[in-house]
Amino acid sequence: MNTRATTSAPYAAGPDGAGDDSARVWEELVTSALLGTDRRPPSVLAGAAGAGVTGRGVTGPGVTGPGVTGPGVTEPGATGPGVTGPGGTGPGVTEPGATGPGATGPGLTGPGLAGADLPGALLDAAALHTVRRRAGLRPGPAASPPDPAPEDPRRSLPEAARRRLDQLLAGRAAPSPAAGRRGAAPDLAELLPQWLALANERGYKAPPAALPALLDAARARTDLRPQALRLTGPRGLWLAGLNPEWRFALRGTGAAGRLPSPEDTEGVRVLWDEGLFAERVALLAAVRTWEPAAGLALLASAWTAERAEDRLMFLDSLRTGLSDADEEFLEAALADRSRNVRATAAELLSALPASAFAGRMAGRAATCVGLDRTAEVPTISVEAPHECDAAMQRDGVVPNPPTGRGERSWWLGQLVEAAPLACWPVRFGGRTPEEVVALPVADDWQGELHAAWCRAAVRQRDASWSRALLGSPAIPPATGPGTSSLAERAQLLATLPADERARWVASFVAAHGLSEAFQLLGVCAVPWAEPLGAAVIDALDIARDAGSYPWSFSGVMGLAERCLAPEAARHLDSLTALPDEEEEDTAPGAGGYWSEAFQRLVSTLRLRAAMRAELTPSAA
Repeated sequence: MNTRATTSAPYAAGPDGAGDDSARVWEELVTSALLGTDRRPPSVLAGAAGAGVTGRGVTGPGVTGPGVTGPGVTEPGATGPGVTGPGGTGPGVTEPGATGPGATGPGLTGPGLAGADLPGALLDAAALHTVRRRAGLRPGPAASPPDPAPEDPRRSLPEAARRRLDQLLAGRAAPSPAAGRRGAAPDLAELLPQWLALANERGYKAPPAALPALLDAARARTDLRPQALRLTGPRGLWLAGLNPEWRFALRGTGAAGRLPSPEDTEGVRVLWDEGLFAERVALLAAVRTWEPAAGLALLASAWTAERAEDRLMFLDSLRTGLSDADEEFLEAALADRSRNVRATAAELLSALPASAFAGRMAGRAATCVGLDRTAEVPTISVEAPHECDAAMQRDGVVPNPPTGRGERSWWLGQLVEAAPLACWPVRFGGRTPEEVVALPVADDWQGELHAAWCRAAVRQRDASWSRALLGSPAIPPATGPGTSSLAERAQLLATLPADERARWVASFVAAHGLSEAFQLLGVCAVPWAEPLGAAVIDALDIARDAGSYPWSFSGVMGLAERCLAPEAARHLDSLTALPDEEEEDTAPGAGGYWSEAFQRLVSTLRLRAAMRAELTPSAA
């Protein structure tokens, strides 16, 4: 029931001013309490007493109030053995101007409210006045009950998996280990994302009792939200609507749970015209995934009326299902009044090698980069643009470079990055990407040119050019082709097939160790394929034998706990033992730390294997 209260009729303001008198009494009591009874005697006590207030030094056995009767309590104007109301007489307390053995009116003379009794009488009067005010409150109207929770038709978790979920959610709030040492126990908080992904893959729904904890976890960690909200399903969204702290679930990814079917033309149109921004973004993404042409038509129907920041978000949804059918719309977006919208449109068009935009950029890039046939050996010559004209700016070339960057190199990089990679073998006499990348570049333009090709390979998802720009994993990054940036190399790796990616990183780890491999390991598919997992284990063993501290490899060790195949645990048992003696060149205490780290790795892998078994349908 709604417990909001309203003032009852006897104490509401009316013709007799009862409500105003009540407020005046309370104000005077508070004022006297703040200033002190010595400086400001509580002048309202006598009047209050006449209405039925008694206390220390105040005589009378009862309490009175308008409209209240009972033993020792009288109506206004009535008499009785207790205390009288206004205009009444009795042995208790009198109104101003009345007489009696208790107290008198303003001036507060008499034995009832003298000296040290004033503070106590004030507190008693305040307490009684509070009771009187509360007694006059009425319950407010009852709120409407919430709609029932929707049904979730998915199957329930097996009992063992339900207990595991409770354990993982409880581990999320566990305190950090003292002194920075993690111990040999698995980090449960880091295993929760994998558990959620597995449960969703197998089509389970969250237990009702776990919904609040899952929503709290998703609120604290944005990386958990997609999987957590998928597991909580329609009941999670229903519950989120009842708690302001979980309103995040109703936006973005969570909004997708309340969308109409893309086939529901009328429902899609109504939500697109009337929905919140997050709902519209989710709706456009859903329709685009279902039917790219329908998503484009939906976006085009309201494009000119959208705000610039909204147009940017909507335009980004065209990455899904991008095709030549989107070219006309994107060409028009190149003239948008928002610079960010123009840049995004240019980026999307550059991923369409057959587009007119790609042809224009290829022509510009070809005038800047070519083969110098006069050199003793075939060499790439570069002549960067001398200006950024209006046509280039319309096609998304940003004229002003960032601080520390030259204008001409800045313009060149943008042209080469946007040009289709297919134009370069033709430009260089039919050479393959590997042969083009191997050509020397004149006048120290190699770094700029190769970096632009790397960005183009990532944007256009071209595995052949990525492979050429990565080069051999045995070559040190600083001297190899392409780029020496490990972050950019990781982006190139992401364009390769998963098995090839794992083999390349395994060879890199074998050649260079783990110190530079962290970002590269992060783009490999989970669980790691056997050659990569074996290479990481061997590298950790070598690092331990070299006497390094394990926390120097804490990032890689954390990745190994989450990404190694659980079957790798049997290969690690021999590494968990504590060394009998530490060699002279070994860091003090390193052996114990390594033993603890490997024990944690083994226990984590076995826990992951148990999680998978508990979520397997045959275990239900």
